[in-house]
Amino acid sequence: MKKLSIIAMLFMVSLGIVAHSRAEQEGEMMPRAYLPVVLVPEAFACADTSTNSYVGGTANQHDADDPVRFAYAHADKNIALRGYAPNTDTSLVRDLIDYGSGDPTQPPQFATLFSPYRVPTFADFHRVNGWNWASSPNPGTRGDAIPFPAVTAVSFPLPPDEPLHVPTSGYDIGSGAEVIVIFADENTVTLHYTREDTSAVGYTIHIDNICTDPALLALYESLDDENGPRYDYPSSGYNLPALPAGKMIGTTGMGDMVVAITDTGAFQDTRSCNDWWQIRPGYTGSCPSALLK
Repeated sequence: MKKLSIIAMLFMVSLGIVAHSRAEQEGEMMPRAYLPVVLVPEAFACADTSTNSYVGGTANQHDADDPVRFAYAHADKNIALRGYAPNTDTSLVRDLIDYGSGDPTQPPQFATLFSPYRVPTFADFHRVNGWNWASSPNPGTRGDAIPFPAVTAVSFPLPPDEPLHVPTSGYDIGSGAEVIVIFADENTVTLHYTREDTSAVGYTIHIDNICTDPALLALYESLDDENGPRYDYPSSGYNLPALPAGKMIGTTGMGDMVVAITDTGAFQDTRSCNDWWQIRPGYTGSCPSALLK
C-alpha cells in the first residue's frame, strides 16, 4: 500500500475509510478509532462596507465649553469613558418594572431597535459609572457607579449581524428626522432626540458593543472634523448625521449589546416598562410596580 500523508490519513480515519491492516486481512479483529470532523468557524468581524446612505442635518451648539470638548472625550456622549458593570445585588428585580410614565409624548421605544419589534432576552442589568468633570478640554475622570436608579443600562445576548434601527418615539426634530448622532465609533452609536448637540436636554440613547454601519460612521467622522465648525466656540452652525425613525444604524456584533438612556442628562432605569417598553410584543412578564420591588 502506498504511504499516505498524515493529513490525508486523518481525513480518511475521520470518515472511517482506512485500509485494513495485514492482521485484519488475516481474520483478526483490530480496534479502530473514529475521529470527528471538526469545522473551525471563521472569526467574526464587523462589516467594513455598506450600501446604506445617510445625510447630515442641522445641529445646534448647546454646551458652553470653551474650548469645545471633543465628542470622543465627552462622558455624556461617549459612554465608554464612563463604563458600566453588572449590578450583582441578589435582590435586584431582573425584569421590567413599572414606574408609570410622566411623559405625555411617547419616549423612545427600545423594542423598535429590532425587527420584528420585540423584548429580547436580558443578559444582564448594569450600573453606569458617574463622572468627575474637569475644565474643558480636560475630559475629567471616571467616578463610582451611579447609586440610583439601581439599573442604568441593560444588555441583550443576540446573535451577530442582526440589523439595528433608530428607536421610534413621539418626537420629530423636523425635515423627516427623529434623531441626530452626537457620537459614533466602530462599536457605539449615541442618538439624541433634539437638534441640540448635547444630552443636557431631551432624550439620549447610548447603544454599545455593536457594529456601527460603515457608511454612517464615515459620515459622522467627516462631520466631526476636529478642525471643523463643531469645535468652534461659539459656532455659527454645523451638521451631524440626522436619521428618521427605523433607519438602520448598524448590526449586532459579538457579545452582548448594551443600551442606556438619559433624560436631560440623567441616566434612567432601562427596565421601566411604561417608559421605554410601552411597545413590548411577546413580553409575558408581569411588569411589577417599582414601589413593591
